[in-house]
Amino acid sequence: MRLLVALFTLASLLSAGGPAVVRDWTKNPVVVQIDTTADLFVVGDAHSDYVHLVRALDGAGIIAGRPEQPEQARWRARRAVLISTGDMIDKGPRALDVLKLYQTLRVQARVAGGDVVILAGNHEAEFLADPAAPKGAEFARQLKAAGISPADVAACKGDTGSFLCSLSFAARVNDWFFSHAGRSSGRTLSQIASDLSAGVEKDGFRTREGRPTPDGRQWFDSGMPAQDEKQLLANWAHAMGVRHIVQGHEPSEIRFSDGVKRNKGEMFQRFGLIFFIDTGMSEGVGYSDGAILRIANNGQEASAVCPDGKQTSIWDARSNPDVGRAPVCGR
Repeated sequence: MRLLVALFTLASLLSAGGPAVVRDWTKNPVVVQIDTTADLFVVGDAHSDYVHLVRALDGAGIIAGRPEQPEQARWRARRAVLISTGDMIDKGPRALDVLKLYQTLRVQARVAGGDVVILAGNHEAEFLADPAAPKGAEFARQLKAAGISPADVAACKGDTGSFLCSLSFAARVNDWFFSHAGRSSGRTLSQIASDLSAGVEKDGFRTREGRPTPDGRQWFDSGMPAQDEKQLLANWAHAMGVRHIVQGHEPSEIRFSDGVKRNKGEMFQRFGLIFFIDTGMSEGVGYSDGAILRIANNGQEASAVCPDGKQTSIWDARSNPDVGRAPVCGR
């Protein structure tokens, strides 16, 4: 379970134990692995804000227009791969519509030769671990309003429960690694898959959220071996066979040891190694109007795309900038 929490959060906390989960890991793998020459689009933490999410997807050219209901959405990105890094529920009014939107687009994308990879975040895992916890009260209320039992969802029953319990926890697409909160603890992808599947089968989704450590440092600074941030990130990426790590989870300010700061709500990268894509789009957070990370030219370029279509380059392989940032969309 340590790895489950590490992938979900910036600092890991051990689980208290919980009901085991029976899952077909071949059909629903821990780590999705894809090789493609198509563009990648990545979106973080929608947190139940369907309106901001469809605006962001439309602005990036992933869907056609801004449908009022998820069933009306139409995929227009052809062979592209869209990745959601989790935290689709809580903090907003339309969690079920956000979930349905991703499922609708996944079906259409696969028909077009593309894909939609939907990963779990700590909010999904924590609800599945305890549907009566205060943190998930709004999602539970929305489920009840739709005639769905929160306890059944947490038990992996019904359409919503089976969907949430089937979510993968990370993805490797070409030489890019995606998860909710980035931390892999220096393991290989096979070690991640083995450790996490064993943990879920034994303890279920019983986790609790670990925010940045009490000293305020991020996971790549706190409690890690005595090496600088760039070297640590490079070593962990190398262990997974990738060159870049993309995470959601953290929309707030992030400071590096050399004084470089990521401002809240920014799409931001450091060293070409780690990319922060949670821009706080949900009305429950309100840091930005949302943004999509676009990875193009066979993984050689990365840009932030605002809902109005404005695109800002934050990294490219040729210049490999030490720092890349885009203006906060809508601010």
